[in-house]
Amino acid sequence: MKTIINYMLLCLLAVNTVTAQNNPKAINLSNIEVMPYEVELTQNKTTHILFPSSIEYVDLGSSEIIANKVEATSNVLRLKTIKEDITATNFTVITNDGKYYNFNATYKAKPIQLSYDLTKFENQNSKKQSEVLFKDLGNTSPSLADLFMKAIIKKNKKELNIKSKSYGVEARLKSIYTQDGKLYFHLSINNKSNLPYTVEYISFKIKDRRTSKRTTIQEMTLKPIKSYSDYQTINSQSKQDNVFILDQFTFSDKQVLLIEVNEKNGVRSQVLKVKSRDILKLKSVESLKL
Repeated sequence: MKTIINYMLLCLLAVNTVTAQNNPKAINLSNIEVMPYEVELTQNKTTHILFPSSIEYVDLGSSEIIANKVEATSNVLRLKTIKEDITATNFTVITNDGKYYNFNATYKAKPIQLSYDLTKFENQNSKKQSEVLFKDLGNTSPSLADLFMKAIIKKNKKELNIKSKSYGVEARLKSIYTQDGKLYFHLSINNKSNLPYTVEYISFKIKDRRTSKRTTIQEMTLKPIKSYSDYQTINSQSKQDNVFILDQFTFSDKQVLLIEVNEKNGVRSQVLKVKSRDILKLKSVESLKL
């Protein structure tokens, strides 16, 4: 009798095991849902959304709405519908600081609000946004990269003495840091003149130092992955600091890294010449003791 009972218990255990394997417990995703913002759109008026950072990606859930960035900016999105009374839909926006935004869009003939400032909303409500990883930054999240750049500017260490000055404007490379295969260049522009200085672009190029007349000049342009802030106008008697992130690189003693700061509609451009030995003076971001 005991043997029969043990056999029945063994069979029951086997049935329960198979049942558990065939019916795995479902995971409830509602707890990790990215909560959407609610937006009302219409056909005859444009809705604008101001984001805290530059817009990198937009995906619309329906062809019944149209969206594009405002040309003069990088962080303002404008939207409207192509017809009246569209079906409720959604759209997604990713900004260059890695933040992920989800929106539910509905049609309303006369929306209560046409302009949304997410910068103000996030500051007031301490809303924590979901974050994505950009391939160019590797394993470093955009928010962590921003933290590194902010710390570099705050520490304001003058590790290098590389500068260019003309017409009352001085550009200076203060330091170079490294982290996870990336180089962080701390650049400062000091406008000591009485005229505003508008930066059109800043470029990084590796170039041969000396070439004969018969030798073709070799030049390689390096594109920054990310910067702490966009190019801006520096008012008279003012200074602005920025940090640029580039993929790690090296160059020989026969080459030089040129950092060119170009003024928009002006001649006060600056050129910083960085030698190979200067790159070797870089320090780890961890040395900042964040």
